[in-house]
Amino acid sequence: ELLSARLQTKRTSGQSTICTVDKLAQELQDQGKYDEAEPLFREALEVKRETLGDRHPSTLISINNFSSLLHDKGDLAAAEPLCREALEVRRETLGSRHPSTLNSINNLGALLKANGDFAAAELLYREALEVFRETLGSRHPDTLISINNLSTLLHDKGDLAAA
Repeated sequence: ELLSARLQTKRTSGQSTICTVDKLAQELQDQGKYDEAEPLFREALEVKRETLGDRHPSTLISINNFSSLLHDKGDLAAAEPLCREALEVRRETLGSRHPSTLNSINNLGALLKANGDFAAAELLYREALEVFRETLGSRHPDTLISINNLSTLLHDKGDLAAA
């Protein structure tokens, strides 16, 4: 009931309401309740686009979150344009070496891998890994995740020697 009331006044009540909606949607996604999470993610993204604009960091987080949900649901066709949008804007606003940009690179790589485009996914995974190694070192958790992403992809495409 509280959430319903907050949604009714979302455009006048500020970002705290949208943060509540986002957090609830993430919790529902984590529980595998994708159909319940989807309208909340849509709502949060819509309001952020209207109030903050398409290039605001908070909007980009919502784009990424919604894309992640669609990916989890298996709706790769709907997830891909959002994932590409988040990456493109992050490259433009944060640069290619920013951690959020690198996470977007990995996210798009995962989506393309799930869609069977191993070649494109590999290029993205290699790009992220190179920058993570240069900026964070070889033992940083984000670097290790990138190594795992690339290794898993190479294994899945049958390149066991490279994996």
